[in-house]
Parts: sequence; C-alpha cells; structure tokens
Amino acid sequence: MKLSDMKDQSFSHRTLTEWQEAAEKALKGKGISTLHTSTYENIDLKPLFTEVDVPHRDRVKDYIPNIEGKYERASKWYIAQSIKRDSWKELTTAVQDALSRGQNCLSFSIGDLQHEEHLFPFLKEMIGFDTPIFSIDKKTSLSILAMEEVPEWKGMNGIVGFDPLSEEEWSDEDRLEEWMKSVEGADKLFPEVKTIIVNSAPYHNKGASATQELAYSLSEGVAYIEALSEKGWTLEKAAEKMHFHFAVGSHFFMEIAKIRAFKKLWQEVLSSYGMEKDVISRTISISAETSRFNKSTLDSYVNMLRGGGEAFSAILAGVDYLVVAPFNEVSGNVNPFSERIARNTQLILGEEAHLDKVIDPGGGSYYVEWLSEEVGKVAWKEFQRIDEKGGMLVSLKDGFIESQITRVRETRIIDLATRKNSMIGTNIYANLEENLPDTQSTSEERLSLPFEDLRSRAQKLTRKPVAGLIGLGELKTHKPRADFVKGFLATGGIHAHQSQASMSKEDLLHFIEDTRYPYYVVCGKDEEYLDQLSMIVESIHQIDGDIVIDIAGKIPDEKRSKWERMGLNGSIYNKQNILKKMDELLTIWEEGNDSEKA
Repeated sequence: MKLSDMKDQSFSHRTLTEWQEAAEKALKGKGISTLHTSTYENIDLKPLFTEVDVPHRDRVKDYIPNIEGKYERASKWYIAQSIKRDSWKELTTAVQDALSRGQNCLSFSIGDLQHEEHLFPFLKEMIGFDTPIFSIDKKTSLSILAMEEVPEWKGMNGIVGFDPLSEEEWSDEDRLEEWMKSVEGADKLFPEVKTIIVNSAPYHNKGASATQELAYSLSEGVAYIEALSEKGWTLEKAAEKMHFHFAVGSHFFMEIAKIRAFKKLWQEVLSSYGMEKDVISRTISISAETSRFNKSTLDSYVNMLRGGGEAFSAILAGVDYLVVAPFNEVSGNVNPFSERIARNTQLILGEEAHLDKVIDPGGGSYYVEWLSEEVGKVAWKEFQRIDEKGGMLVSLKDGFIESQITRVRETRIIDLATRKNSMIGTNIYANLEENLPDTQSTSEERLSLPFEDLRSRAQKLTRKPVAGLIGLGELKTHKPRADFVKGFLATGGIHAHQSQASMSKEDLLHFIEDTRYPYYVVCGKDEEYLDQLSMIVESIHQIDGDIVIDIAGKIPDEKRSKWERMGLNGSIYNKQNILKKMDELLTIWEEGNDSEKA
C-alpha cells in the first residue's frame, strides 16, 4: 500500500462490547477477568480503559495542579546528577566538565572529603555557572548550611537539606530538633533555597509500594508543618521552603500516576490548612531519582535501560529536578563513562524526544488519569490511617512503617523468586560468563541481592559447578525442558552440560561414566518418566549412590512418595521458588568442595 493510500484509510468505530467479545474469542472462552492484574498497591488493572474510566471528565485539567500558573508553558527540569570524587581538585574539574556538557544544576557529594577549608572556594568558583544548587545528601547539605553568611549566597536558589525522618534511626526524636535548628539557620543564610526536604526514596528503596511512598510523604510533610508552626513559622513560609523527593521504579505508568497524584494530594493537605489554591501551585517542588531497589550488579548494562525508562516516567509526571544514577552505581564502580551516559539519558529525553516541549504529557490519557485517581485514593486512606495512629513520628517509632514496608518487600522477593516478575540478567537470562565485582554494593536491600548472593556462592567454589542434563528421546521432545533447566540453573551460577539424545540405557550410562557430575537433571516428557524413571535412577545410583537426581517438570502429587523412595531428589519446574531450590543445589557443590579440601 502506498503512503498516500495509507493516509486515506480510516477505522470503523468499535464498541467496548465488541472488543470484549473478540478478546474472549482469542482467549478461547476465558473471561476478560483473566487479563486483569493486581499491583502491590492492591489496585486492579484492567486490560483496556476508555473515556468512561476518566475521573472528573468535565474538569480533567483541574485534577493535576501543576499545569496551571508556572506550568502554562512547557516545563523544563534540572539535570541534578550528583558528582563525587576523591579530592577537591578532581571534584572541581568533574563538576565544571559536567556543567559544560549539559548538566544545568550544581549537584555534588562531599563524601569523605574534608570540607572546612575547601567548600567555600569551591562554591565561590561554581557561582559563575549561574545554576540552581541541588543537595539532599545529609553530610553535603549540613556542610553547606554550616557556612558563614556571605552576600554572594543571598541570590542562590535550589534545594539544600536532608530528611531526618526517612533516615535509618527512625526512633531518634532528638534528631528532629537538631534538624529544626539547621533549617532555621539556613533560612537566614539561603533565603531563596528550599531547605525542608521530604525524601521518600529511602522508603522506596526498602521496597515500599507507590501508595505507601505517597502516604509517608504526606505524613512527613504534615509533621514538619506542625513542628515548624510551633516555632512560629507561618504555613505559607513552611510550604514555600518545602521540597519533596521521590525514587522512581520500573512500573512505568504507576510511577507517573504516583507523582501526578501526589501533586493533587499535597494540594488537598495545604487546602485543609486554609492555604489558597493559587499560592499552593507556586510552592509545590518535586525531584526524583531513579530507583536503587531494582538495580543489579549482575548484567549491569541493563541498568541503563531501567534508568532510561524511569527517567522517562519521571519527566512525564512533571518533576522539577531529576537524578539518573549511573548504571554501575550499585557496584561502587562509577566512572566518567557511566556518569556521561546517565547525564545524556536526560539530554536525549529533552533535546531529541522533545519532552521539554510538552505540558503534562500524560494528561488526558484514560489509563493515566484513572490510575492517578486510584493511586491517590489508596494513598489518602493510608495517610489517614497513619494520622489516626498519631502521625508519622509515632508510626516510625513503634515500627509500624517498617513492618508495612517489609510486608511488601517480602512479596516482591517471592514474586521475583517464582518468576512472576522478571529481572533480566538476574532471575532470567543470566550470563554465566559474568563475575560479580569485588567492590561493596552501595545498597543492601536491593531486590536482586538474594540472587547475587547465590552467584557469589557459586563464584567462590574451587571448581566450577556443572550439572548434567540427560535428554530422553529425540532432541525436539526434550529440548524445551532442557533449555528451561539451563536458564533456571544459570540464575544461581550453575553451568549445564547437556547429553546427546539418550535413546537407550547404554546411552545414559555412557554419559554418566564420562561426566561423573554430582548432580543430574533428567529432561523428557511426562510419559517417559512413567516408563523409564525407575530404571534411570537405579542405573545412575549403581554407578554412584551419592549422585543427586532431579527431573525437569513438576512431580505429580500421586507419584511423589514413590519416586522419592526410589531415590529421586526432586524436580525443577515453572513458578518454582528459585532461591530455595538454588540454595539447596549449591550445597551439593559446597559440601563436595569441603570434602575434597579435607
């Protein structure tokens, strides 16, 4: 078909009922409900959304407050990559280089550097770039806020501060008082800088759901307003100095909805205090960072893709500052190349994808508008629940927040272990030629960590762990299960050696005699197991009674006891808990290595 003909084509209108009928036909009689998915926020997602799902259809524009006032033109965001080096000279050079290559925000981390004599001249030199400053790192922010008052700082704007409530020592109330003193001092030193930070990234990176993040952010915001009001701060002043920071995960639309919903919810909070709507829209300030929770030191280049998608969703949601972490940050191997890729990710989204030229790109989408509303409703209920318990300080101190996050995190890990969810290079499509880096990870609660622990155990073995795969019958009949087993074993660092087609007992014994592995998996069809499994297990154990034998595929319940009595260890099958199974299997080689050393 010619392009000119394609332009003249039109599509006939179809009703939702017609679509449902077509979908059920494709599903071979299964209901549409089988296409629904449930999220960690307990929100049921349909496969299709239409205009009737849009909340407030007559006033959609009013749902998201950030498309008014300062957002009447396409909004731009600040690239706020945090730069860290081992000396002040290196840091100065690196920051200057970043600012000359597209970064439009002064963001850096002091780390272990001594700042007393060097911070002032460093900042004085950076003022010439005329960019806002962005720091939510505690040590860096405290160092900046502790400087003496200098006339040049009066015009500085941006974000400098830290969040004492989302830090690790949640029950330490004295830290809140210490924080308030620094905030009051910072108000005089940097009158144009936002210094009250609500940082929900620590909750996200412990495994919290999107609605939990929102509820905790709202609760923290209220706690800070109440604390500052006792010090004589007005509502307007507290709100003007407040900034919210989020981490953005890989659930693309959920993350868009999370940030969009927050803008509406925080507006509701401030409105309940009596603040005018036009004033509220000028105070809302949001930044985001790409998630650490879903990054892996295994197949680390995949982190580039994860970070790119997360940056995309954050920009669509309308953040003011964005931090894209280098793909190798979790392994502690950040270098100029990975920093450049992270920075260029944002530059591409702005200057090549033109996302800086669109107002509220997600606005009007049936699905995005509906999901924003649903996320907001669930988060508001959780916020009210915390308020009824006495607020965020009480909920942190009594362990309620931590227990709620732990529940979600454990569910996420189980879903990854059973491959309900996929993490490329970690629980699926693992690269056995890859070794874990020697450097220490920067995050000890990442989702991939249990799998990395397995790979680390395999990596420490004296001899490479190899399993034998016995393929029964022709290749085409056993290959699907053999391929599945290879991928399954690879997630724990175990290699697989597949036999030629085993057509007889002699073929089987020849493979076992040649290889003498401590572990074998029999791969075949279910009917072959019924006919040959007893002979196979008996023959292998005649050669070596210590060999561990599994089959590929789930063991029928009615056969389990009998097959275990004849010497079968177990099986490898779809939706099995990989972590539990691989922990069991790696023990085979670990005990074998120990006996060899003895």
